[in-house]
Amino acid sequence: MSEVFKLENVELYWPFLYERNQLSNKFQVDLANLTDDQIAKIEETGVQIRNKQDDRNAFVTCKSSMYEIKPYDKNGEVIPATVKVGNGSKANLMVKPYGWKSPTGQKGISLGIVKMVVTDLNEYKSEGVDVSDLVDEDTL
Repeated sequence: MSEVFKLENVELYWPFLYERNQLSNKFQVDLANLTDDQIAKIEETGVQIRNKQDDRNAFVTCKSSMYEIKPYDKNGEVIPATVKVGNGSKANLMVKPYGWKSPTGQKGISLGIVKMVVTDLNEYKSEGVDVSDLVDEDTL
C-alpha cells in the first residue's frame, strides 16, 4: 500500500467532520473538483475517482467509521465543532490509501485523511427561520 501523500487546494463537499453522515453512519467528506494531477496521484494508489456530473465533478469520498475528521486552520489550531466547514471550503490534506473488506466479502481501496488544514473556510450557516418572522406582533 502506498504511503501518505499531500493534496493541495482541494475543494470540500458534504463535510461530516464532527458528526456522522446519516446515510453511511460515518464521518466523511468529498474531495471534489479534483485536478488532473490530483486524480493521477490518487489513481496511482488504486483508489477510484467518481464523477456524477454534478457540482463536485471528479471526486473521491473519504470516510472514517471510528474517528472524527479534525479540521485545522492555517495556524495549526483545531477548528471547533461549533464552526461548520461548508461546501466550497478549500483544504490541504495529508491522505493515505488503505485496503478494506466488508462483512459481505466486498473489498477495495479507499483514501483516508491523516490531516486536514482548511485554507479557505466557507462556513456553513443553517438557513433557519427567525421565530419573530412567524409571530404576528399584533396578537401579542
